[in-house]
Amino acid sequence: MPLTEEQKAERAQKRRMTNALKEEARARRDEARRREWCDKGMYLTREQAAAGEACRGCGLPVIDNLGSWPGTMYLTDEQRVIYDADQKRYREMHPNCDAHRWSMAGSRVTHCGYCCPPILMSREQAERIQRIFATVSERREEELDVWARTLTCGHKVDQSVHHSSREPSFSTQWCPECEITRGVVSSEKVVEAAARMAEATRRRDDKIARAEREVKEAEKAVSAARKKLAEVQAER
Repeated sequence: MPLTEEQKAERAQKRRMTNALKEEARARRDEARRREWCDKGMYLTREQAAAGEACRGCGLPVIDNLGSWPGTMYLTDEQRVIYDADQKRYREMHPNCDAHRWSMAGSRVTHCGYCCPPILMSREQAERIQRIFATVSERREEELDVWARTLTCGHKVDQSVHHSSREPSFSTQWCPECEITRGVVSSEKVVEAAARMAEATRRRDDKIARAEREVKEAEKAVSAARKKLAEVQAER
């Protein structure tokens, strides 16, 4: 028998919960690994990597100075053999990590986002990013949609997103009540940026109208004062 609409909705909700729990577990796994890297002092500085120190996760070089790989369609036959061997080694070393890969510019070795601590930003890089953020115009609240996000624990948290985005992009969210990262089961837009913009425009128009009334009243007061002054001067 075909499913009823209620049954379809229940199944869809179960799928969303399953996916949210999966993303939650993944996020907690990654958070635990980052804490481990910090506790064990496994992060390398760029200077250490450039000096030849190996990755403290997999033991391979971080910067091998062999130059970056060209696009795979541009590999020579000799490069293809080396490239394929490197890919095979990577899969053997990280068969179940389910993580992104990263590498350094000018280097061919590939590292695992779960096993290999990334290189910390240099002071110059951090300062450059700070300058970029400093030049970004101040965020305007009326340009933001507000989404209510339901988490796997049942709690809801609000997230502001620019109106040009269809929805929040992150699949997990910090729950301030549970004080841990949770998966997001569903998101619902509760405040439209368009409504905020309209309200901001209304408030601005009210301020302008009020200021115009104050100017007119001030002009009337000045006119009355001038008239009184003229009358006094005429009595001399």
